[in-house]
Amino acid sequence: MTAPTERGAAAAVAAVVADDHPRVMAAVVGTLGDWSIAEDAVQDALERALARWPADGVPDSPAAWITTVARRRGIDLLRSRAAADRAAERLAHEPAAEPDDASGASGFPHDDERLALLHTACHPAIAADARAALALRAVLGVPVERIARLFGVGEDAMQKRLVRARAKIRNAGIPYRVPGPAELPGRSEGVRQVLYGLFAIGYAAPADADARAAASEAIRLARLLRELTPERTHERVEADGLLALMLLQHARRDARVRADGSAVPLPEQDRDRWDRALAREGLALVDAALALAASSGLAGGRHLVHAAIAAEHVRPELAARIDHGRVVELYRVLERLDGSPFVVLNRAIAQANDGDAEGGLAALDEVADALERHHLLHAARGDLLRRVGRDAEAAEALRRGAGLAPTDAERRALVEAAAAAEAGR
Repeated sequence: MTAPTERGAAAAVAAVVADDHPRVMAAVVGTLGDWSIAEDAVQDALERALARWPADGVPDSPAAWITTVARRRGIDLLRSRAAADRAAERLAHEPAAEPDDASGASGFPHDDERLALLHTACHPAIAADARAALALRAVLGVPVERIARLFGVGEDAMQKRLVRARAKIRNAGIPYRVPGPAELPGRSEGVRQVLYGLFAIGYAAPADADARAAASEAIRLARLLRELTPERTHERVEADGLLALMLLQHARRDARVRADGSAVPLPEQDRDRWDRALAREGLALVDAALALAASSGLAGGRHLVHAAIAAEHVRPELAARIDHGRVVELYRVLERLDGSPFVVLNRAIAQANDGDAEGGLAALDEVADALERHHLLHAARGDLLRRVGRDAEAAEALRRGAGLAPTDAERRALVEAAAAAEAGR
């Protein structure tokens, strides 16, 4: 035990939440078999630590103390459920370490259990709008009020969303386990989609503090997923690709918007404002993953290809040195993995950047019906029409894009671009 101080106790509890919450939560869920009770029990144990440690002292193994107390509290909660009497009786007779036990990682789960926690939170049977929130709450221990801000809803609405998700896990009998070999690829891809969707909240609004926090939390979860995924597997290559993609995009956050909120195109961004440490880490990850995929015959998936595209834009010191031909090649690879019309749209822009604006316009025609109501199609068409000297058509496309733009800043930028095209500037 360390000397009892209120500040030291609070710091120790904060450290458990920041560093050990996934392990604690996984251990308690694994013991109790009930997600919502485990979450309540862990929260209760944290509150007890704040109350007891200033007087009793901080245990040598704070996370093990929290785990033991949470398990005991969970048994008490289980006993209150008539339907769970037999489970509670069995658990009550299992030996448990004393809360002051200093045995280090006693009772902590293996990596598979933490991975099970993440896969359960992101299970496809859970409503899509709740998966990322549940992962943040249960896997990282993010407070509900902060999650509510990240998703732009009230705290009560988020609490209800989480309650429904936990009830779905219980009522549908969703197993708390790592998916088997046959189902792992599909399920792991679902987890990666959830994490990138969370990251996209921050990417869409890089100047907003809450949105930036969402991106940071997504990166934390992506790091955990990578840490827990076995090496030299397709799933690890894709986990590497996902994390690399997030890091390479997040590295540019401070250079992506002007003071008025309008977006700064990548070629015009001040690269001195990029986070070079994040960029270097992302480049190292994607290069290692590409090399492993090539040398071992592991198929790279869409996250790795996306990361490779991002790397081509970030790697050169000057935007003028981007290898646009390589970018086009990578987008064609991505099209075979991901049939999204937005992939074709981005390939069209890359073709124009590589000197083939007419080919880019032809590619946009391929997705015109699918993206007719999306402003990005018309913005891209206007840009490419200007490159081939068709300024009147470009102005018309840009005005149409402005009418569909979701934000004032984007609308204003497209209106200004349309005026410039009409004036032949």
